[in-house]
Amino acid sequence: MKLRKLFAGVAAAATLLGGMAFGATTANAAATDAATITVNNAQAGYTYTGYKFATFDNVQGKAPNATSVEVNTVAAWKDAVAAAADVANGNAAVPAEYAENPAAYVATFDAATARKFTDELTKRIPAGEQGTADVNGVITATEGWFLVTSKAEKAGKSALVATQITSGGETYTKITLNTEDGQHNIDTLGRFNAKDENAPTPPTKSANGTGTVNVGDTVNYTITAVVPPAAAGYDTYKYTITDAASKGLNVAKDNANFVVVVKKGSTDGTDKTLAETSGDYTLTQQGSASDENGTVTTIAFPNVKDYAGKTIQVTYKGVVTSDAVDQVTNKATVKNNNDQTGEGTPVVKKLGKFDFTKIGVDNDANGLAGAEFKVFADGGKTFIKFSQDANGVYYPDANGNETLTSADGKGTQKTLGKVAVRGLAEGTYTVQETKAPTGYAENFKVTFTVTIGTNGGEGTLAVDTLHQVNTTNKTVLNVKSITQLPLTGAAGTMLFTVVAVLLAGVAATVFAKSRSTKRALNA
Repeated sequence: MKLRKLFAGVAAAATLLGGMAFGATTANAAATDAATITVNNAQAGYTYTGYKFATFDNVQGKAPNATSVEVNTVAAWKDAVAAAADVANGNAAVPAEYAENPAAYVATFDAATARKFTDELTKRIPAGEQGTADVNGVITATEGWFLVTSKAEKAGKSALVATQITSGGETYTKITLNTEDGQHNIDTLGRFNAKDENAPTPPTKSANGTGTVNVGDTVNYTITAVVPPAAAGYDTYKYTITDAASKGLNVAKDNANFVVVVKKGSTDGTDKTLAETSGDYTLTQQGSASDENGTVTTIAFPNVKDYAGKTIQVTYKGVVTSDAVDQVTNKATVKNNNDQTGEGTPVVKKLGKFDFTKIGVDNDANGLAGAEFKVFADGGKTFIKFSQDANGVYYPDANGNETLTSADGKGTQKTLGKVAVRGLAEGTYTVQETKAPTGYAENFKVTFTVTIGTNGGEGTLAVDTLHQVNTTNKTVLNVKSITQLPLTGAAGTMLFTVVAVLLAGVAATVFAKSRSTKRALNA
């Protein structure tokens, strides 16, 4: 027979048993001794029903503290327990040594597997098993290991609960329990915290600014979370706020300036600022802005009993980094004392981008290196500075360079003539060519605009006056002479106008010289 040490898992209060050997003295428990199960925080409108699926024997320890006990499966529940255990443990068959006593096998499960087992066993209650319903949150039964179900309008969360153990004239009511999750305040057999506490209210989250950002921008975030009112009924009530920031958003603890405030949390009704150094919470982080999964920030409150029903507000800063590509997201989640979670709506900030290929004439028709550009969005008062990433794409960088150069295809940017820019917020940007490639006309450098919309994404290039910008192919043309300009629309009209003006100038010059010559001859 297998021995397992009692512990509390995420599923409920007491479950199960670890492998300690028998001591020199052994006491036998009676499966018919009366016992009660008390439902802490019993919810109005719920019915809690206890089903005994295993009995206890050979308890060890010194009353009232038990250290180990033997688990024996109730015959009517053998098949149901075995089937539920199979599913809970990844469809692994119950080991042969536990074939006749699958409840002892369940006693070896960790907390997560025990939670799965509880859910599966709830689906497999043997036909004819009526169970014992609670009266005012108390189930009166006999000693053993119970599945306790809960039900209101719909089925709630079940629990595994061990009762007190009476043996040899002694009553064992205490056990060393795992206080990490769920039932951390339970150290008495025959009690559990109702898992039917409503899932915590999802947190809300907001951020300043519009729906788009630039690389390098600082975004101010605010998380608002309401402590479950049920916390008031506990000696200790744990609460956790988790914030998941995507890749490209730097919320490192040292830079983000986290501030945690309980609204009206002071005894005089004023806001109370909490401090990690005072033990009010612990803030831990995993990951970073450069990690694929970003940064997860966990703010764990060891006890929020005094703040039941109050609002916790967390503010901090996030900086958009060059690792951001199309968007940065941020989502807050809360977890209550029973490990139920409430997941908030993600806050999404989009980023815009644009690209074009610089082309020339003749052999340069597919790509032209060496053209230089500057970009501004404020009427030319300030040029945006850029750096290049590992793929040769430009992104805003206050410490970078104002000049963008069309690629030669030999560096990180492999496409000849390509200029690619990312990490821009919504708005209209002016792209101004400041230097034409060697051999091309400086007086036909191109200036055009790019518009990035409120949802970020691909920017829209606008046609310039001389139609050197092809918005379909996203190319920007350089020419060596005026005759190589596109003869399209306004550009063609302008070209002919320029030629006409030049011809008129020539004619005027000839006429003037002719009159001068005539006067000389008649003098």
